[in-house]
Amino acid sequence: MLKPLVIASDLDGTLLSPGGTLSERTRDALAAARAEGLAVVAVTARTPYGVDMLPDLLPLLDGAICANGAIDYVPETGRIRVLRSIRIGPGRRVAGAIAARLPDAVFAVETGTGIIGEEAYRPLVGSSNWDFVPDVDAVFKRAKRAVKIKVYCAARTGEEMAAAVEGADLGGLSMCHWGDFGMLDFNARGADKAFGLAAWCKDRRIGPDDVVAFGDMPNDVPMLAWAGRSYAMGDAHPEAVEAATDRTATSAEDGVAQVIEALLAGDTAAAA
Repeated sequence: MLKPLVIASDLDGTLLSPGGTLSERTRDALAAARAEGLAVVAVTARTPYGVDMLPDLLPLLDGAICANGAIDYVPETGRIRVLRSIRIGPGRRVAGAIAARLPDAVFAVETGTGIIGEEAYRPLVGSSNWDFVPDVDAVFKRAKRAVKIKVYCAARTGEEMAAAVEGADLGGLSMCHWGDFGMLDFNARGADKAFGLAAWCKDRRIGPDDVVAFGDMPNDVPMLAWAGRSYAMGDAHPEAVEAATDRTATSAEDGVAQVIEALLAGDTAAAA
């Protein structure tokens, strides 16, 4: 790959250090890339308010694809464009099908501007941007819009949860898991990180061959497979490793910055 036009990166576990911060080296690499005319796009499971929690990163972003591809967010202006959402009625039916397979599941709905979740979520997340309600029925009654359904099981891994719901009627929703962490995310049919990033690029007449992408988890797989060149982090989930064209170091080792530095230096191998 020659120098790309777009750097597309997952945030947690990829661009951000293990503590959820932006290292000085990564910040400098992103700034250098933008100075060379490259666009930087965050492609994340976070929704816009989650991206806004990273003030050091915001000035370095040309855009953000949020909620696993469901939202196109412009941090500079605060514009939120929902690309695909889940209808509340069908979403509630899917939640019922999941609960039948995962009776210990706890549910939440991301609306694009906040999250409505069962009270059992409170000890996990605090209260920022959360509206807690007694049960799953109240979650869907309160929600006016759903861009993502979150399902948590404290005693299961994400892979165990995915196996448990296999074959259930999930209404065609897109599903991803988080490996060892007991969480499933559900988006509208066809909404994933590749869909959201492709839509952002299409608006700017950019194709996948001009994109380099970075990720570490199964929800990054569609984006890693779509981009012309892609890097799984050194500690990435096996599904991400299989989907990516290349590997880089871990986020603790500034793996994304290592690749960007090499690309800007003209190293076409650009492999850490």
